[in-house]
Formats: sequence, C-alpha cells, structure tokens
Amino acid sequence: MYRVGFLLLIVTVLATGSALFAVPLSSPGRIITVKELIPLASSRKEFKITDGKDRGKTVPLIFQANPGDEKRWTLTFGEYGRISLLSAPGGALLMERMDLSNGKSYIVYEPALPVLLPGDANSAGAVQRETGYRMYRAESGALKRSGRVTHLVKRISLSRFHTPAGPLEGYYIEIQHTMDMEFFSQLVLTVGLGCRLEEGLVYGSAHYKLKKLGGIFTETKTAAAGLAQPQ
Repeated sequence: MYRVGFLLLIVTVLATGSALFAVPLSSPGRIITVKELIPLASSRKEFKITDGKDRGKTVPLIFQANPGDEKRWTLTFGEYGRISLLSAPGGALLMERMDLSNGKSYIVYEPALPVLLPGDANSAGAVQRETGYRMYRAESGALKRSGRVTHLVKRISLSRFHTPAGPLEGYYIEIQHTMDMEFFSQLVLTVGLGCRLEEGLVYGSAHYKLKKLGGIFTETKTAAAGLAQPQ
C-alpha cells in the first residue's frame, strides 16, 4: 500500500536506530503555535534518506500554495508521493488527500482529517481524532476500498535531532495513524516529525505495520530522513 520512502511524508514516533534520531530536551514552557511548527510559506529543502530501501538518496521536499487558493497547500516528497493540506480558520491544518508513490492510487479523507489543531501544540496529553477515507484507482477513479482512520497526536516535545546537516534543536511531533480495512485488516503508521520554529520540517521517521486477517499475517517497514544541508 505504501513504499518505504513515502512513509516519511506523512504527519508520521519511532527512532529507527539509524544515524538520525531525536533526543528529548527540557521544555522551556513557552506557548507554541501550529504556524510556528509548520509555517505556511512556499519552500524547497533537500532531505537525505538515512534508513529504508533508498538509504543515502537525496530527495527534494517541496511545500507550496495551490495557484488561486491560498488556503490550500501541497507537500511533495520527490517521486514518493504528495499530500494536499487545507489551512483552516484559527491555524488548524487539515489533510484532504494523499497521492501514493506508485501513482496508481490516491486517498481522499471525508471529511478532511485535522492533522494539527491550534491547541495540540500545547496539550498535556494525547489528542485523538477520527474520519472516513476512500481509496481510488488513479486511472479509472474506481473505488478500491474505504474505511475509518484514527489519527492520534501523542505528544509534541522539545528535542534535538541528529541529521545529515548536523545536530538541530526543535519540536518532535509523535503521531499514530491507523487505517481500518476489509477482512479484519489494519494499517498502523507511526510517525515522528521534527520541526524547527519558523522553519518547518527538518526530520522524519516512520514505522509501518500492516496486520492482515486480524493479525494472523503482519508486514513491517521503517524509514527515516533528515535535512541534507544547513539552511
């Protein structure tokens, strides 16, 4: 369903054991906002994959506004995939669509999934949300599957990231994204995102676990990437 490299794109907790990881720091106790964590400004960064099938490869991460609609944004991670985001009133960030890396399928969230809301950045506990999803074939538009998604923001903490660009300090967003599927199957995607205030994403790690037939069969993959060069 997902290629390993594309796991890094989602507002995927795991340190994968590679040279890229997050070290928790003491919290400064300041109030932070979603816009500080993920600034809504067009940007292009080079990320280097440090764990997974394409380890060592450098990939562009492009964040840009959609022409004619300043509320809609697109996050593209090389050829691995693309996420369509909506900036809602109050600073909320919602995910509307995910185009998968193989180019054969895309997912629509109905209604749009709140990835981060204004209060999430300063919440003392985990925040859980649910929505529906539909997966379609890209060529024909035919429905492949549908179900429910549970999106859990576990915590946002001040951390230090060891990236190919060197050690960086910022905030670590821990997310668990669970998709229920047919035949008692389930996809659990656990993601860690590293963000620097006013700069956005500098780090990403992901762990994918597909449980088939109620857990009789399982498949797991990991991936990680970080900023390739200092900004």
